[in-house]
Amino acid sequence: MTIRMFCAVVAMSTLAACAGIGPEPVVPPAAAEVPSAEQQIRDQIVARAAPSQDIASARLRPDDNCFWFSYVGPVETTELPLLTRDGRHLCGPVPAVPEATAVAAAG
Repeated sequence: MTIRMFCAVVAMSTLAACAGIGPEPVVPPAAAEVPSAEQQIRDQIVARAAPSQDIASARLRPDDNCFWFSYVGPVETTELPLLTRDGRHLCGPVPAVPEATAVAAAG
């Protein structure tokens, strides 16, 4: 009889302890805002550019498809190419050439 009583007390106390503790409601994560294409490109430029360059003034020049920035010197302001940490030019993606144009040019 004491074993039954002991088991009943343990069961009741276990149920009482678990009554207040339940699984927390599942809240869907907030939809992460996807940055625009321009912001993604700017983030990549910032990550790749060498320090001490004015990235805020960087712009893509259409004639060479590379990024340039304005260097404000003691005498004049000069346009300089935006460089990576290892000294390479930061340029935009090479536009894809349609195969029909490539075939016509080759033939």
